[in-house]
Amino acid sequence: MKLLTSLSLTLVAMASLTVAAQAQNISLRVSVSEGRSGVNFAPIHAEVGDFALTPSLPGHAPGQQWRVVARDAAGTVLHEVAVKNTQQRHIEVFNPKTGAIDMSRQVKQADGVFEVSLPFNADIASVDVLAPASTNVGIKAVTAPLAKFDRASLEKKVGASKMMRTQSMAAAAPAATVTTVVNTGPSNARMDYVFIGDGYTAAEMGKWQADAKKVIDGFMADPLFAANRANMNVRRVDIASNQSGVDEIDKGIYRDTAMDGEFYCYNIERLLCVNETKVYNIVGSVLSPDQRDVIVVISNSTRYGGSGGAIATASMNTSSVEVALHEIGHTAFALADEYEGGTCGISSEPTEGNVSINRTRSVKWGSKIAAATPVPTTVGSVANGTVGVFQGGRYCSNGIYRPTENSRMRTLGYPWHAVNEGLVKTVFGKYTAVTQTGTLSSGGIAYAPNTSPGYIQAGNGTFNVQLTGPAGADFDLSLYKSLSTGWSKVAVSRGNTSSESINYVGTAGYYYIEVKSYSGSGSYTVKYSVPPK
Repeated sequence: MKLLTSLSLTLVAMASLTVAAQAQNISLRVSVSEGRSGVNFAPIHAEVGDFALTPSLPGHAPGQQWRVVARDAAGTVLHEVAVKNTQQRHIEVFNPKTGAIDMSRQVKQADGVFEVSLPFNADIASVDVLAPASTNVGIKAVTAPLAKFDRASLEKKVGASKMMRTQSMAAAAPAATVTTVVNTGPSNARMDYVFIGDGYTAAEMGKWQADAKKVIDGFMADPLFAANRANMNVRRVDIASNQSGVDEIDKGIYRDTAMDGEFYCYNIERLLCVNETKVYNIVGSVLSPDQRDVIVVISNSTRYGGSGGAIATASMNTSSVEVALHEIGHTAFALADEYEGGTCGISSEPTEGNVSINRTRSVKWGSKIAAATPVPTTVGSVANGTVGVFQGGRYCSNGIYRPTENSRMRTLGYPWHAVNEGLVKTVFGKYTAVTQTGTLSSGGIAYAPNTSPGYIQAGNGTFNVQLTGPAGADFDLSLYKSLSTGWSKVAVSRGNTSSESINYVGTAGYYYIEVKSYSGSGSYTVKYSVPPK
């Protein structure tokens, strides 16, 4: 039964419920560079569509963040997202023999790039980048922006980007192509992985495709990904480089490659970096924003190494896939490092689900701790994989606790273990569509979900709702959102049959679905997926 107060019902009944037009979003690729007067931001690519909005980082996530806000003509913030400060980069280097961390530190990058998707309906007058914020308080007051992009300039950039893509497709030079390896459903309801090769010449495309298969097969064989295959799409992007291999700066070796892959960046032997702007440009030329959630660049080299961040890198060294798996633990699943060393902070509870400042059984993973397991838990006192409360993690040797003695987020080659597996399952679970069935009489109404509390908490992004019913009936489909004035209809599908669908881009909040018989009766099925909160 729909849990609405009589007041809310009255407000809904009295409100003038107009159908919201399909929201349109803008995906912005923004370059970041250090200038004489500070940090410079410039939009280098823009496209519009109904793809999902970028989820915001927690306000107290590690490191500083930039706020990217969409404002109306009066300067009111209509939408805001916290994005990682790309000038801050966490470097991890693992020992190829032991899998343990060798080095962990923060470095500053002079240049960088980030992508963000924001609403771009008629009310949006500008997009601003605001100064880094490290508190959990959203920036609502007007502050001097680090950069301001007005609507006219953004629309111009959308047109220029479209023209550049058209010209690129028509150019004689080899262009990127994409092959779908695993397809389990629509991209806005799946986590989409992209593998792209760097340092493979046109004559080596066969080698790249064979190498990509080895890497992808290795990923899919990992128990974590195998168990969640139904919620993943995997694509391979092919792009030819002018020369074979990768830069090895410490050896004086330089290669002309599509994405400027190089070992020994930041003077670190096993660190493999790429030009992220070029990666985004190439991948973005063949895949929409919803189709590139996680990007992994594979360099044509057997030298051991890799890196993480917004874009993960790995080589064809047999151990490098382990590096990429660890980094994807950060990028895709928001898992924290469980090792010591680096910049330690214990002033507040970490946002990540696999570390905590709580050393008792009430720790966030406490439900997984057996009664016989001592808490806090001493290393060596229980079998590895046993869930407890072990001291050390997230770069701190004390004051921060992890759930198991050793996992892949601490040492490469180890299992993920139960707590991390559960957190990953939760992330993948948000991509799973929910199916509800029932029966409607003529003029009848049903709600989804039909279980307590009768509504769904969702994040920013695309809502997909599909309704099917009996032949000869006319069923309608509506999506409601909780506003300060009560529940309001934000999207509707009203055809002349019992098959209806809604594809709505909305903001975070509480929602429910209404199925109504305009005429006719019979069984119905409603299938819905919502953006993760």
